[in-house]
Amino acid sequence: MDDGYPPVSILILIGFILLEAVFYGFGSAIQNVNEGKLEEEAAGGNKKAARLLEIVNRPVRFVHTIQVTTHLMGMIIGAAILPAMIGMVERRFLFGKVLAWVDPAQVMAAAGTPWYRNPSWWQWAGILALVTIFVLVLVISFGIIIPKRLAAKEPEKWGYHMLPVVLFFAGVFLPLTRLITLISSLVLKLFGVDLADDDGNVTEEDIMSMVNEGHEQGVLEADETEMITNIFELGDKEAADIMTHRTNMTVLDGSMSLKEAVDFILNEGVNTRYPVYGEDIDDIIGILHMRDAMTFAEKEENKDRMVMDIPGLLREANFIPETRNIDTLFKEMQSRKIHMEIVVDEYGQTAGLLTMEDILEEIVGNIMDEYDEEEDFIQAMEDGTFVMSGLTPLEDVMETLDIELPEEDSDTYDTLNGYLVSRLDRIPQEGENPQVEFGGWLFEVERAGNKMIESVRVVPVPKSGKAADRGKDSVEEKYDAVNREYEGDVS
Repeated sequence: MDDGYPPVSILILIGFILLEAVFYGFGSAIQNVNEGKLEEEAAGGNKKAARLLEIVNRPVRFVHTIQVTTHLMGMIIGAAILPAMIGMVERRFLFGKVLAWVDPAQVMAAAGTPWYRNPSWWQWAGILALVTIFVLVLVISFGIIIPKRLAAKEPEKWGYHMLPVVLFFAGVFLPLTRLITLISSLVLKLFGVDLADDDGNVTEEDIMSMVNEGHEQGVLEADETEMITNIFELGDKEAADIMTHRTNMTVLDGSMSLKEAVDFILNEGVNTRYPVYGEDIDDIIGILHMRDAMTFAEKEENKDRMVMDIPGLLREANFIPETRNIDTLFKEMQSRKIHMEIVVDEYGQTAGLLTMEDILEEIVGNIMDEYDEEEDFIQAMEDGTFVMSGLTPLEDVMETLDIELPEEDSDTYDTLNGYLVSRLDRIPQEGENPQVEFGGWLFEVERAGNKMIESVRVVPVPKSGKAADRGKDSVEEKYDAVNREYEGDVS
């Protein structure tokens, strides 16, 4: 393997690269193999499939074997093969041999010449760098990247062909791998870490990385990727994040007659369940199901009775706090067969309404039936402007206009109305049209009412910035006019 036999070094290097290809390819194969297919073949009597399935289910020993083998080969390449190849290159391409095994700095110093002034030293350093890069390129390309990609494409085929080689080396290095595992376990236990607990652990980040990679490679569609992402994000959301706010709830007055309730459900309602209140919306006394209402309405004596006075008509209402985790809530609603929850704030007042459909929509997107009217929050105009509802989700505004808001604002406000009111520091009056400029867009309130901004026109701001100046003046002028009007100064 030394200077006398350079071809032997090259052959050994090629052999090590092939071994690296076997182990890295096998590792990629057991990560990507179809376990269902292996189980079918193992059940059919395929011994290789059964053995491969055993490795897939308990890969620790073979992972250690792969690590030991690849690291050992790397050490041999660095300690023996690389110097031999450097010596071969020196003999072939230099007039004189410049030290394959002796420190060049010592020789230069002995000759009375500083090492950095001697061209031979730089020749030696250049050869060392070139040979090292050449070997690294060979090992990484043909020993790691190429076999891993090929094995990932046909994992079963690679697994079957490489299995005998891996089993052989697993047996050879079994004492060494057990010794390494024992030492690692003892040291880790000193730090309070149990090596057995980490075997086979897969984190959420690992799964999301695989999902994103699958989407980039075209294995997963965009909507599939979004659904998987939404499932993981579900555990970070609370009831207040997805509920229907109390101002948008459709509720029934408990003092109305059953006939009036049925007429409302059939003619104006679009739901099958309705919260029923006593004194006000903060006093929810039960849930009226459309089927129950129709059944009880068949009896004439019930039609003119108040909804709250008919025994057995209303179902029990379930209450949850605003901070209830959606993930655990979903499981509870499934197990208890609950389809509607009343969300209450810290003062016990009704904050909103949450249904099973709301949770499912967080995963799969908006679910529309034949009676639902699609809410068109954003209308694109021909002149390049937009008309937006005050209830437009802030995320949709940012996506449509391609702008970014500070994280504290996007986390604090859910709708365009909430954000604009915070920027104005007041609720616009009816007939008032204040303006706010941010992100290169001018937001002009078109219509305000019911203590909120109902409609907003969004206009791009010219690069000169004049629109922004006009917007600022307009806000100040109209704000002063409103103040004068309240003070009685406006004639």
